[in-house]
Amino acid sequence: MAFQNPKGTVDFYPEEKRLQDYVFNNLRKTAKSFNFQEIESPGFETMGLLTKKSGEEIKGQIFNLEKKGNEEFGLRFDMTVPAARMFIQRQKSAQKPVKWFYLTRMWRYEQPQKGRLREFYQFGTEIFGSGNAAADAEIINLAIASLESLGLKKGDFYVYINNRKLITGLLLSRIKEEQIDFALSMIDKYRKLSDEDFLKELSQNKINESQADEILEIIKKSEFDKTHLNKLAQEGYGELNAVLALIKDKDFVKVDLSIVRGLAYYTGTVFEIYDSGRKFRAICGGGRYDNLIELFEGENTGATGFGMGYSTLSLLLEEKKLVPNLTEGPDYFVAYVKKENLNDAYSMALELRDRFSVEIDLNSRNLSNQLQYANSIKAKKVIFVGENELKSGTFKVKDMGSGSESSLRKSPDSGEWIFLEG
Repeated sequence: MAFQNPKGTVDFYPEEKRLQDYVFNNLRKTAKSFNFQEIESPGFETMGLLTKKSGEEIKGQIFNLEKKGNEEFGLRFDMTVPAARMFIQRQKSAQKPVKWFYLTRMWRYEQPQKGRLREFYQFGTEIFGSGNAAADAEIINLAIASLESLGLKKGDFYVYINNRKLITGLLLSRIKEEQIDFALSMIDKYRKLSDEDFLKELSQNKINESQADEILEIIKKSEFDKTHLNKLAQEGYGELNAVLALIKDKDFVKVDLSIVRGLAYYTGTVFEIYDSGRKFRAICGGGRYDNLIELFEGENTGATGFGMGYSTLSLLLEEKKLVPNLTEGPDYFVAYVKKENLNDAYSMALELRDRFSVEIDLNSRNLSNQLQYANSIKAKKVIFVGENELKSGTFKVKDMGSGSESSLRKSPDSGEWIFLEG
């Protein structure tokens, strides 16, 4: 049996790579329009860093590299942790806030499924050095603009937003503090469970039926009594409204109290972006994580960001028929009339490559087969090199689309190739 690519990975043949480049170029351009600067980090980090603030689930998903001497490394599973390390190394000298983005690959050892791979590409952002709502709004506005740059529009996706302080405050009005982490972990799984199973799971931690029903009602309807909030809930509600006030197009945003995200990171505003029918996994997710820099032994600072997975994004673009025709072919194909003309034709191709993409036959085909090959690779124009052309110094150029003809000759002054119409 022939070798296959590893489970949970994708081979990018030229056509898939062209689509990825198209998507990445649009995302990169949009991020730069918000004045985010691109970063990259090593593909592996020390296990000490990777496991510093990770839940048990993440620890089991790290691709551990073989231990060498006293060094232990693992492949990065996200970019927030490496970006935090990078920020701390320049924290004292960097102008705040730092606005970074990345377009790179990560690795997680988990069961592959549609939209989830073991090796995956992610577009993400981090803002370090701002605790203001404007920073949270900045990343959400960038996420929306990034998706719009690819042709997605209103009704294609929604940003579901919440605040961890708000939902925690609401829960503390109903259950004990020691039950909060369990309740949040169950709310994080809510969309994967039936209402009956959700209530049943809550009851396992001594949450009574009345309390469980109240929790379910809040996260299903995202409604609550705003006049009797405790201090923590009021703080979260204020933060959420401050962010919402700065969102450019509020038609994209829906408040959803079931969005809590990973318990290991987030401290304030959190959000996830889904296609409107929730057919696919989350396209994007992120929020505020103000404790991470201090945990990694940096100075306490505000931080917020998001990650957007290419796998799910590409599925949505295909679903919405937003995958453009990205067929590429060389600008010119240099065809030699006879094999003895190859050297002259090849010299011409090399010179023209200073300005254009140029292909030439490498398999000693006859002229007819060269033209068939030029057509198959979608060459835009063909230049003919034969004895008559070499003697006259003028070479016929044929447009493969329209069939029109022009000519090519060298300038006697500059020595450059000049294309002549007609």
